[in-house]
Amino acid sequence: MISEIIGNTYKYVIDTSYGINKDGFIAIGSESVVYKGLKVKREGGMQFSCVLKFKPKVIVLNGKTIDRLMVFKTEEWKIFEELRECRSIVRVDDVVDDLGSFKLPCDKVIGGEINGASYFCVIEEFIDGWSLEEFCREEYWKLRRIETLANGLSKVNNYHDFNEEEKTAIALSYNYDNVLKYQGLILLFMINLCEIMEFVTEQKQILHLDIKPENIMVTRHGKELVLIDFGKSKSITQANRFIQSNLEAADYNKDETLDSLYQHGTLGYAAPECYSKSAHNSAFPFSATFVQGRMSIESDFFSLGATFWECLNIFELATKSKLFTDDFYSFYKENFLNDNAYCNRDLSCTSLFYHRKLENIVKKCTRKRVDGFTDFNNKDYYHSYKDLKKDLEIAKDSVPTIVREENVKVKNAFKLSGAMLSLFSVFLIIYYIYLSSAFSIAGGSWNSLTSDYNETRFYKLEEIAHDLITTAPANKLDETYAMIAGFTYEDGDISEYEAIMLVSLLVQIGNQQMLPQRIDEIVINANTRKFREISTEIIKLDPSKESIGYDLARAIYNVEVGKTEIIAAYEVLVQYQDNVEFLNALVKLKNVLDNDENISIVSKGLGLSKQEVQEFFRTIAV
Repeated sequence: MISEIIGNTYKYVIDTSYGINKDGFIAIGSESVVYKGLKVKREGGMQFSCVLKFKPKVIVLNGKTIDRLMVFKTEEWKIFEELRECRSIVRVDDVVDDLGSFKLPCDKVIGGEINGASYFCVIEEFIDGWSLEEFCREEYWKLRRIETLANGLSKVNNYHDFNEEEKTAIALSYNYDNVLKYQGLILLFMINLCEIMEFVTEQKQILHLDIKPENIMVTRHGKELVLIDFGKSKSITQANRFIQSNLEAADYNKDETLDSLYQHGTLGYAAPECYSKSAHNSAFPFSATFVQGRMSIESDFFSLGATFWECLNIFELATKSKLFTDDFYSFYKENFLNDNAYCNRDLSCTSLFYHRKLENIVKKCTRKRVDGFTDFNNKDYYHSYKDLKKDLEIAKDSVPTIVREENVKVKNAFKLSGAMLSLFSVFLIIYYIYLSSAFSIAGGSWNSLTSDYNETRFYKLEEIAHDLITTAPANKLDETYAMIAGFTYEDGDISEYEAIMLVSLLVQIGNQQMLPQRIDEIVINANTRKFREISTEIIKLDPSKESIGYDLARAIYNVEVGKTEIIAAYEVLVQYQDNVEFLNALVKLKNVLDNDENISIVSKGLGLSKQEVQEFFRTIAV
């Protein structure tokens, strides 16, 4: 059995240390089987992680034979190369179309074997992290876990396999604080994906057409998104922004198969217009007030909305439906393949703690299709990622709201307040005992982690830091924050990830008295190459007293990101030019201001000559 794949520069093997069965298996898609791999130069050297995506050379689709290798080389690879400059999109490193004598036993494919005669291999970069689905279900809500068996292998335990004690603990974790923290993460993820898709579609004129939780990776370090799997992607042009699906009509009375698909994309996430026409007197699932198979940017908006609808409902979906836990495809097919359930998705079945504006965004993304829904003047639908991102940022900046509408039970509960007062007092005593114990436990975890810390464990550091602030007594909050911040400053300049953590802790603490000082510390210790990202985080804070760090961060953000307030930023630079503690931030601000356009704006607005402005810039040390 030949276990190596020989490429032009590297040779590749399956990483048999990875996966619950130690076979390297990651996932299976509609047209590929994915394994964790290791690559090494052909002449030898260090091994590096990669992803080996095995695809059949030929497929039969709707009775037609398709040269899948040729399609990949002439279409998909060009798309990957076009998007290569964006680090939030997975990179293809190599394609090996001749696997030679390579053979890999695989019970997930017809014939039970992947071999060189039938398959080619696409080598992609390995993203260390989780799929968005894994992050939401497994990492955040702990609704699935991997259990190690005695033979060294592992098995997956889903929520419905847990004992009653474990289920009770999970139910208790689904509380106001955790839901709002989760909502904040989901909003950040949605904004992040908008930025990625703005580049993909509005700059590079490419539709993804298979956005779903499994095709979005969350990096372990930094929790940023990386978009993967462009196998369904299509290029468009500004002149013609529509692409027609080439799928034949489907028999919706029969199960979907690889050679007879219902839709372009994935069932449950693909927009209604991506579905095939019906055949053999079967019923088309949707009200056909649109051109069937005519796909556009609005199709990706629907998939994005469906994806984050699932993320926001994941707790209820996983705990209340065993079918969703075991086979999400069957769950969507049996329960959602109709207009009423598939479109206009809301959050009526999930926590009341989610913000109404977030629900409205999901509903607008997944709105039922009507004539003219792709018309740019139809404001009931999204047509631009800038517009969607703007709505998301407004929702993110809004105060979280608990009650969507008047709740009679809540109203009546106030009548019992007097009788419950003594019971509540007892509860408070128990609660503070719990907090004291939890703070001590979090402190022990912090000491253990920081005694042997490296940056690959940042996600754990962030988690424990939040636990410390959440459980710290009021009189120890500032002291606890100072300990956390001091640790991040020890190894020199802080990264944007550390800045995000510190800003979120400051928001959690809410101490306006200390906020200016804390912001100044972050700016003083900021990594100069990451001022743009760090400034973006800092301006989310709103200190009530003067903060040099905040003023500089806002000025940097306004000039570099917003392209606004140029004169005000210059005046900030003049005001703080002698504050040597903030020299790095001053140099950054000077650098982003120092171009012909900005110099013209400043000189005209302040009545200075361009030479005077340039001379002032030279006084700021480089």
